[in-house]
Amino acid sequence: MCMPVLIGLLPAIGLSFLASNKFEHIACATMILLAAACLWFGCRIHRRWGVLVLLAAGAALVLYTQFGGPSEQKETQTDWHEAAAMAIGGSLIALSHWINLRLRRRCGCQECCNHRKPNTP
Repeated sequence: MCMPVLIGLLPAIGLSFLASNKFEHIACATMILLAAACLWFGCRIHRRWGVLVLLAAGAALVLYTQFGGPSEQKETQTDWHEAAAMAIGGSLIALSHWINLRLRRRCGCQECCNHRKPNTP
C-alpha cells in the first residue's frame, strides 16, 4: 500500500538518478550479463544449449531498444513500439530461464538431484 507514496518520494530523497537514461542502460546491461551467467551454468549441467538462443534473441531486442532507438531528448510521446519490443525481449529472457530450470529438474544428474532434495536425517 505504501509503494505509490514511496515512489513519489524518491526524487525528494535524492534517488532521482534511478530515472536517468544512463542508469537504465547500466541496469539493462547488468541484467543481461547476470541472465547469461545463470543460463551458462545451467547449460553446463543439462547440456541443452538451445536456451541460449532464446536468451540471445531477447537480449538482442532489449539491447537494440535501449541502445539503438532514438535518444530520450528527441522523444515527445510514449513509443508503444519500444514498449512492445522491451516486453517481448524480457519475456524471451524469462522464458529461457523457465526452460533452463525445467531442464535442470529433468536432468537426473547427481548435482541437480542434490539441489532438489532436502537433506533429511
